[in-house]
Amino acid sequence: MTVTHLFIKRAHGERLDVVSRFAFTPNGISGGVRCPPLRQVLITSRAVTRELGLAVGDLRENIAVDLDGLYDLPSGSVLRIGDALIRLTFPCEPDRRTRPPIASDAALDKRGFLGCFLNRGFIAVGDAVALTDQWHEPIPYATKDHIRRFLDRPDARSEAREAADALDLASARARAG
Repeated sequence: MTVTHLFIKRAHGERLDVVSRFAFTPNGISGGVRCPPLRQVLITSRAVTRELGLAVGDLRENIAVDLDGLYDLPSGSVLRIGDALIRLTFPCEPDRRTRPPIASDAALDKRGFLGCFLNRGFIAVGDAVALTDQWHEPIPYATKDHIRRFLDRPDARSEAREAADALDLASARARAG
């Protein structure tokens, strides 16, 4: 189980750069576009990419691995890839921007697994991929469940109010629960 290909997205909507190695931090891939914390890296399985009739990079992944059971792992699992500890968050939804375009139903839960970096270091083509014993809270896939998870946090009300203030929304319209 190894890394077969690496890519960096330098700008939204642009092509991916093929690289043999990249650095990462808990903020994401160094030199890549800034992504939301739970979507810092997209990992795909070479077996599934082949099954869909696609080439490596067509799914706009950052890391392609030779790991057949990748999509069977539960959210909250932690993979070690090179120096990286990556918390798997949730499957990446099909995207119309893949090249070539693929039907959403064909790629449902097969585009890849999103994750976030728990440490800093480097990943290189050829690095080993292994499931660790570490475990984190699972992240729900459905949007409504993401919102419920956020609102259930003890600090959600104050964070929602800060966001409303930053967006200059009237406090009457920004009730968080």
